[in-house]
Amino acid sequence: MCYHNVTIYSTENGVIGAVNGVNGWEGDAMYRLGIIGCGLYGARVARIFGDAAKAGRIDFCAAADVDGAALDDAVRRYGVAGYADYREMIAAEALDAVAVVTPDHLHEEIAVFAAEAKLHMLVQKPLDTTAAGARRIIRAAEENGVLLYVDFHKRFDPSIVQIKDQIAKGTYGRLLYGYLNIEDIIEYPSAAFKKWVHLSSPAWFIGVHMIDALNWALGRAPASVSAVGQKVKLASMGFDTYDYISARLRYADGLTITVDSSWVLPNSFPSAVNQNIRLVGTEGFVEIDGQDRGVQYWSAAEKSAVSNPYGFLESHNRLTDCGLSGYTVDSVLYYIKLLQKLDGGARLADLRGSYPDGAEAVMATRVVEAAHESALLGGADVLIKEAL
Repeated sequence: MCYHNVTIYSTENGVIGAVNGVNGWEGDAMYRLGIIGCGLYGARVARIFGDAAKAGRIDFCAAADVDGAALDDAVRRYGVAGYADYREMIAAEALDAVAVVTPDHLHEEIAVFAAEAKLHMLVQKPLDTTAAGARRIIRAAEENGVLLYVDFHKRFDPSIVQIKDQIAKGTYGRLLYGYLNIEDIIEYPSAAFKKWVHLSSPAWFIGVHMIDALNWALGRAPASVSAVGQKVKLASMGFDTYDYISARLRYADGLTITVDSSWVLPNSFPSAVNQNIRLVGTEGFVEIDGQDRGVQYWSAAEKSAVSNPYGFLESHNRLTDCGLSGYTVDSVLYYIKLLQKLDGGARLADLRGSYPDGAEAVMATRVVEAAHESALLGGADVLIKEAL
């Protein structure tokens, strides 16, 4: 059994430990799946699809990307048909479902097109970078009777699952305040995403993970948000985007939580991402070090690194019969499991509440959207629900 670096303190019970869980999957359905976007994270989703296909769970048959090199790599690795235009792929391949793993600002057009083609969808977080765009995707999915699954993989992180459970049990009493941070190394905005980084921000790219995790764990969204941010380091490199955004979330009962997101950590940092959570209540508190999961390694060939095998591990998973494991994998496999349930006769209404859907995703979008609005207003308080 694996344990995360999670410590919970309670005035009643002292220190409470954490356990790790794995989401399994089953079924014999052979849905025809395609992927739209084969870049950095799209390549990971494609690997998961490829493994699921090897295990006989899906027919991974097509990929689309405007980047010829990324597309060629997917075609070579998985033997799928390749398309430069996702519309041509959808028209030619008789698909049942797709995954949309493109840059955030492109989600709306692609997801609406896929929904109108009657395709079930996994859409990478955020659902869209505007609440209005997210609502248009939701409406298209509802009107065409298709599954809209938003890949918020932090919901599958056992440490987040445990927080949600403990909050529901009242372990910490009434929550009073908290702090969360999620930070990437500068390689991502300055190299990996430099073509479209001006259309994104650290809050959209990674901060939205923490916002959704909070909404899910608390079972509610904040009433308002105020935020500040600066454009210094990346601006000096020629990129018009925030270095960081610091958002203060205020809840109806007085709870306040600060969420910091950035992507300017030096590339020498031993992990690709740094993330921490601290929530304090009247009866206890919880701290999670999401960066140091207790695994550090040294090699003559590379620098010292702190890894997160609980998020992604290239090792055969005996429960799922896949060659990959971890919560980022479980999140995609669960999408496949839902497709299998639909194939077995389940209705969308039967699945409601069991996965991150459009209604929950638009709330996370709205919180991040409001944070950007506040930052432009110099930190003014912005109501969350006024634009929903």
